[in-house]
Amino acid sequence: MIKVFIPDNYEFNYKQCKKLYKKNQKLIGDDQEFRDIVKNTFFYSFFDDDIFVGCIYCYYENDKLFLNGFANRHLHKQTLECLKMSLDWFNCDIYAKSKNKTSILCLLRCGFKKVSDNLYKYERIK
Repeated sequence: MIKVFIPDNYEFNYKQCKKLYKKNQKLIGDDQEFRDIVKNTFFYSFFDDDIFVGCIYCYYENDKLFLNGFANRHLHKQTLECLKMSLDWFNCDIYAKSKNKTSILCLLRCGFKKVSDNLYKYERIK
């Protein structure tokens, strides 16, 4: 069963999330400090029972909601489940930027469509 934690939750493991972020920082194309991401985004960490799957964070850029994330390797099925779950939390179109082939595959499998080079969009059915 997937469990979701936000930074205000007492079970949120900041160190574990930061370590995975640092490990994947270049892949996700983010050069911000981890503490700033947690502080300035809608940040979620995901666990499948006691297995740390990864994190997804959402933020606004140019009045559009963007999604980014990072996950542990070999948990593709759980990562897809977490991504699909998070898409239901917002009632607007969601954008994502990615150059990473594995990330792009996850986005496409969850219903995102390619808009332009490295830009993908999940259209909310209105």
